[in-house]
Amino acid sequence: MQDKKALLNEIKSLWNSQTVKNFDIAPELLDYLELKDLEELKAKILNSLSSLSDEQKEWLAKFRKS
Repeated sequence: MQDKKALLNEIKSLWNSQTVKNFDIAPELLDYLELKDLEELKAKILNSLSSLSDEQKEWLAKFRKS
């Protein structure tokens, strides 16, 4: 479980560094997510962020919860 929490914190940090605030996953879901699932999510986020233009990032930021 600690590995999952550590990886989730890395994922949160990635989003926060891209100005998406208040990103969270309900703690109950960590019981159902495998470490592999979180690793894949992190890889997808890194891939997505690297391919987005600044204009696309601004557009997506409009849809985040305040």
